[in-house]
Amino acid sequence: MPDELRGTAHAYPDRVALRVHRADGPVEVLTFRLWDQASDGLARRLVEEQGVRPGDRVMLRLPPAEACSFEVAYFAAHKAGAIVVPVNPRYAKREVDHIVENCEPKVVITEPVDVEGLARDARPMQAPIEGTDIADILYTSGTTGLPKGVASTHDNVLVNKAAPFEREMRLLQSIPLPTAFGSYGAMLMALRYGLTNVALPDFDAQRFGELIGSERPAWLLMVPAHILLLIESGVLGAVDGSSVRMVLYGSAPTPTHAVAALAEAFPKAMLCNGYGLTEGGGSACTMPPGEALARPGSVGKPVDGVALRILDDDGGELPVGEIGEVAIRIGGGRREYWNDPVASAETWRDGWVHSGDLGYLDDDGYLYLVDRKKDMIIRGGYNVFSIEVEDALAEHPDVVEVAVLGIPHAILGQDICAVVRLREGAPALELDVARAFVANRLADYKQPRRLVIRSNPLPRSPMQKVDKRALAGELGDLAL
Repeated sequence: MPDELRGTAHAYPDRVALRVHRADGPVEVLTFRLWDQASDGLARRLVEEQGVRPGDRVMLRLPPAEACSFEVAYFAAHKAGAIVVPVNPRYAKREVDHIVENCEPKVVITEPVDVEGLARDARPMQAPIEGTDIADILYTSGTTGLPKGVASTHDNVLVNKAAPFEREMRLLQSIPLPTAFGSYGAMLMALRYGLTNVALPDFDAQRFGELIGSERPAWLLMVPAHILLLIESGVLGAVDGSSVRMVLYGSAPTPTHAVAALAEAFPKAMLCNGYGLTEGGGSACTMPPGEALARPGSVGKPVDGVALRILDDDGGELPVGEIGEVAIRIGGGRREYWNDPVASAETWRDGWVHSGDLGYLDDDGYLYLVDRKKDMIIRGGYNVFSIEVEDALAEHPDVVEVAVLGIPHAILGQDICAVVRLREGAPALELDVARAFVANRLADYKQPRRLVIRSNPLPRSPMQKVDKRALAGELGDLAL
């Protein structure tokens, strides 16, 4: 990993690597040379003052606005030979305590570092490391319990080849850096391509739109929640998106109407949906240029070096068009859960990552996701996938957010509850009206039997996925 930073810093030392638009202060700027030198200085301090040795864990728990400190500390830990443990500052104390107990960090960095001061101690620093050594431990969002730490080697992380662009370009994003999408998608992708990473630490639709106009980014990186908030705010209609040539989005399924809104707002841009998981590393699938609107609901085709299989409950491979669990095989070697061999054996089997996602492949090899395996609703013996119900309700012009849950039913086993947030000023939405709206989109057994209207946003994980576990806890007992 440190070789990537050294290489880009040598080729483009004065190019801006990171520009942070804080809410409460001046824009903070980090060049590739400053990034490299400051991480050398901090690595030396970690070794000489904190006693960090190869294989030790260095935890990073920094506020989103301290993106410069995060990126310097991330590579400083690697230069010290350590394993980086990025932790989202939004995690609760119980989650953080669990992570500390699980990975036993030697050092925890919670305060911003003196980037300029560290750079003055610019002697190169590198402890011995190999590609097969563990680079970082990224903790999953823990939607099924306490977070699990996915340990990845340097070879894992760098499995896809990349090189800096000669021409300077900008990437605008508002992704939490401690997540896989943030560390690999925002930080490392920008580094390897030599992009100027323009960061808005705390997403705000109005401010994000303004930065599209003032920073003139060539690339945008977003999660679906950002897209939906931009649409809801109306800011996309006023944005000059002529500079944007690539819109990358992922981490959760994106509603079809949102993809259409992106295409309208950024007519010169390629829309690239990505699908991957921390356990699999990077994007397993991407949408080829020009296909996003032609294949609504798809997350794309496997990228080079990735293979997909759709499996039944017994591990047998299913034919095209049939729904089963998505299994992924990637290059770069196996990942594993840190200090959890039982969970590792359940997820990584015979070289395949069992994702827990349900989906199917079409005749052209495009993948369509329909649900998380644990979220599938079984209503009177019929399988109902929450994503298709959510997509149907999301087409209603007054619906801003929607989540579909299975709720207990004395006879059917489970029934379907839709939780929606309406646009401001919209009239009340009644259950019979909602059912009538989706009647020509969904079979009768897939239509919601319970409708809950929320005035506040749906609860979300640190990666901005709807947290259905938390939502179910908020709703309490909805047995019919």
